[in-house]
Amino acid sequence: MTSTISRISWEPSSQARELAKRYGYQPYMVERYLRMLGVEETIELLEAFESPERIPPAIRCNNKLVRCDELIGRLRALGYRLEPIEWASYSYRVASPINEQHSPTLGSTHEYLKGYYYLYRDQSPLVPPSILEISRDSVILDSCAAPGGKSIYMALEAREGFVVSNDISRSRLKALVSHLMRMAIDNVIVVNYDARKLDKWLGNTLFARIMVDVPCSAEGYIMFDPSRKRKTDLDTLKKIAYREIDILAGSLRLLDSGGYAVYSTCSIAPEENEAVVSEILDIFGEGLRIIEPRINMWDRGIPTIDKIEFNPDVEKCIRIWPHKHLMGGFFACLMEMV
Repeated sequence: MTSTISRISWEPSSQARELAKRYGYQPYMVERYLRMLGVEETIELLEAFESPERIPPAIRCNNKLVRCDELIGRLRALGYRLEPIEWASYSYRVASPINEQHSPTLGSTHEYLKGYYYLYRDQSPLVPPSILEISRDSVILDSCAAPGGKSIYMALEAREGFVVSNDISRSRLKALVSHLMRMAIDNVIVVNYDARKLDKWLGNTLFARIMVDVPCSAEGYIMFDPSRKRKTDLDTLKKIAYREIDILAGSLRLLDSGGYAVYSTCSIAPEENEAVVSEILDIFGEGLRIIEPRINMWDRGIPTIDKIEFNPDVEKCIRIWPHKHLMGGFFACLMEMV
């Protein structure tokens, strides 16, 4: 079924084993980093994962409820320093409060409770909806939507359209519904279904825009959850990749001709990224193509890692590295149904 993924194997070198022991990783993970980045950059990456304080949070202003300049002024009065994110609409990087002892956290300000903004742990989740090219009247499917950050961003962009926000986890959907109510967003339809079977459930319904941010190993978020250093062995990672292929394929069968979809993960593992995209291109053949996003200021996908070769078009995808871009590790790929 997934020939590229099944063939992937990493025999850890002595250097990989030494670094894995020093930083507490599974050796195969470090071996990958060495092959993708080299020794010096691998150490920079491992050190970045040890420093979560270097990764600033981000917010998306709810311009439906508040003028964004007013929100910025109110947060600055609380001691926060905000910088516009040039590639994401109405979005801002947030530095720590000037006086943390006397400032509310970003998730407990009056402005947050009134629904004036959505809070992201870092900027990387803003990348997929920013490259999807959403218009005011877009009708969008978010296949794996909870807890809702991407759905909310897209709903605010498509003010005259709507978002179908699906997730297999009913408990996780509670967070999405809570955010929608807090922010008074009314152009989202919430559904609870297995994304792998959405095409069978929705039948002939087609979408012009689809977001497929799949459940993944979260290997790019080790700085926020150090247990990810050892949690996933290679066999388990391959099973996760197979599930991601099924979710992406089921979603793409609902993409209209000429429509765009984004596949994304908060992972830096090639098994979940370049390998999954390569397999999907094999499944859909000439009916699907990878296109270069208009916004791309980050690294590109990696078509070859030593003797492992992926589809060369993965080079059009986006790779975000914590040590280079001060975000969580992330991957995003823009696709068009021909």
